[in-house]
Amino acid sequence: MNKRLNNRRNRRKKGTAESLIAKLFVCFLIIMIGCNFIVPDKKISEKENRALEQRPKITVSGLITGNFMKKYEKYLADQFAGREFLRRVKTSLSRIGGSKKEQGVLIGKDNQLFEEIVMPQPELLEKNIQAIKAFVDTHEDIKVNMLLVPDAATILEEQLPAFATVEDQRAVFGRIKKAVGKSVNWIDATKTLSKHRDEKIYYKTDHHWTTLGAFYTFVDAAPSLGIEEDVSSKYVSYPVSTNFNGTLAAKSGVKMGVEEQIDIYVPQNTDNDLIVNRVEEREKMATMYHADKLKTRDQYAVFFGGNSSVIDIKTVSQDQRRLLVIKDSYANCFVPFLAPYFREIVMVDPRYYSGNVEEILETYNISDVLFLYSGNTFLQDNNLSGVLASGQSNENGVPNKKGTSETK
Repeated sequence: MNKRLNNRRNRRKKGTAESLIAKLFVCFLIIMIGCNFIVPDKKISEKENRALEQRPKITVSGLITGNFMKKYEKYLADQFAGREFLRRVKTSLSRIGGSKKEQGVLIGKDNQLFEEIVMPQPELLEKNIQAIKAFVDTHEDIKVNMLLVPDAATILEEQLPAFATVEDQRAVFGRIKKAVGKSVNWIDATKTLSKHRDEKIYYKTDHHWTTLGAFYTFVDAAPSLGIEEDVSSKYVSYPVSTNFNGTLAAKSGVKMGVEEQIDIYVPQNTDNDLIVNRVEEREKMATMYHADKLKTRDQYAVFFGGNSSVIDIKTVSQDQRRLLVIKDSYANCFVPFLAPYFREIVMVDPRYYSGNVEEILETYNISDVLFLYSGNTFLQDNNLSGVLASGQSNENGVPNKKGTSETK
């Protein structure tokens, strides 16, 4: 008899507890829904350094195809109240559970974060290689150099998480070098950076190489770029930030408190006057550095203000050569080393540029070309072959922006 009474009491207690939990959960949902109506949508996530999805417009075609619901799901995922807090909780729980990877970012030793090495799509890579070869064959009077920068996981293998493996980027670079042939002068950044792997040649929280890594590569590449003097002691470095926290930390939610230094290198005993023109933005400055970017989350944009379709740099160099750099964001901290040695440097980012590269060659009287990419970006670039073929400019001669976003 007592046993039955105890069982009834236990069932009532259990039922009361479950009912209370259900009510609390419903209240929580109501509060969250209310907050989502009250809290205004955000356009960007400062922590993740990216644009957030905005409320999609309802259209008949969107409803029929299902695109509206897909966009709305992304919108809800980006805009729900408490998102940043829950994201931190999720990351913390993963780390407690021993996770070595967050949002595709490998969590290495000594605070080092890594992008995974991507493997090329054979058809896309072949298309880009053939476009480069065709460009070289068409412009035999132009000297063409190619510099692919290995990503950090290729050089800093010892700092990868235990038992982590990445794709062999060295082997891929070797195949690309062989494929483009001897008519393209290959600059071996992998060899250079491997010699300095114990130094700060990559940021820990960002996917870019540091200005130090770019400097070492510039010193070794100088003869290939037609620079005859010894440049190893021609520059002095200055820190412009000591609280940089990069895109890999933002993407993964890991190492958000790690602060790093950004340096710029200035030539000594050289007249470095120049005019930098961001062509599409119609913005001219007498410097390659945008100090205002150091007050934002994207501090790497201190170099040239970030990516743009076309950037034209006019210098006072006595050398009359004019260089076209076809590039991604890795070039942004490398190109300042070149300024004293070329009369003019034109930077073109194929992800944003949809004009005609032939027009660039003719307009600026280009004598030299440098392809400069990080390995991961080059292996995924689906814009390069189109830019090397042809494109259309608008009526003002300004290239049309493609609208892709970067971080690379």
